[in-house]
Amino acid sequence: MKTKIAFIIPYFGKFNNYFQLFLNSCAVNKEVTWLLFTDNHDEYNFPDNVIVNYTSFQELKEYIQLKFDFHIQLNYVYKLCDFRPMYGDIFAEYLQNYDFWGYCDTDLIFGKISDFLNDELLSNYDKVGVLGHCTLMRNSKNVNNAYRLPLNNKQRFKQVLTSNYNVSFDEEHYKSINNLMEVYGFRILKLNKEANPYTKSSVFRLNHLNEDWTYKIEKPKKSVFVWDHGNLVRYIQSRQKIKTENYMYIHFQSRKMKNIVSNFNKYKILPNSF
Repeated sequence: MKTKIAFIIPYFGKFNNYFQLFLNSCAVNKEVTWLLFTDNHDEYNFPDNVIVNYTSFQELKEYIQLKFDFHIQLNYVYKLCDFRPMYGDIFAEYLQNYDFWGYCDTDLIFGKISDFLNDELLSNYDKVGVLGHCTLMRNSKNVNNAYRLPLNNKQRFKQVLTSNYNVSFDEEHYKSINNLMEVYGFRILKLNKEANPYTKSSVFRLNHLNEDWTYKIEKPKKSVFVWDHGNLVRYIQSRQKIKTENYMYIHFQSRKMKNIVSNFNKYKILPNSF
């Protein structure tokens, strides 16, 4: 894949207990870069394509404030989610060599991204993904500044940045960046090969986003995921057969996971443990 991609992740505080597995899944995607801004100095084996910028939350807040001529509300880390669609503008100096930039969570394990997003597909879209845990945006002036466009004759981005509450501007379909970009005719692709397990289930039941922006939770299935040298595969028992499905990533959200992995090249992902 010739398209150059960079994910931007500001993260402050302690990483989850499987953060190294996340990093390892980044490592196999050598054509993608992750730009991490963090105050966490714990020792990890960071791959070459995860670039760590050590900073404090206060320093980052001051950096972001310089981008706007009005006072922004950024008083707690989670509020950064509302800033995500603005990262192309805010972090422009870090993104000069990339064709796409994006934002993602660290409670993910990636498969091989290029198996799902190739140059031809990306050339047809301005935005790939509609959920906050993993989205890509074309690195162009009109896309990077799309968040500034008015929505319903109001400057939505000012409403977002002057509110002390998180309003999910980065995802879904309630006065979000998705609504705004739809109105102005930007080309948006909803991903369909992400595994997003329903959190209130002791088995893997994937949550699917419908075309009308409602969710459908699949019926319980006997299944496990396996991360095998970068490939993320779901094994599903159906009657006497085993069916396999490949995914671009799996997102764990608030699911508590034990990490007892000893073979970092290949491991099983169960509903409560690696």
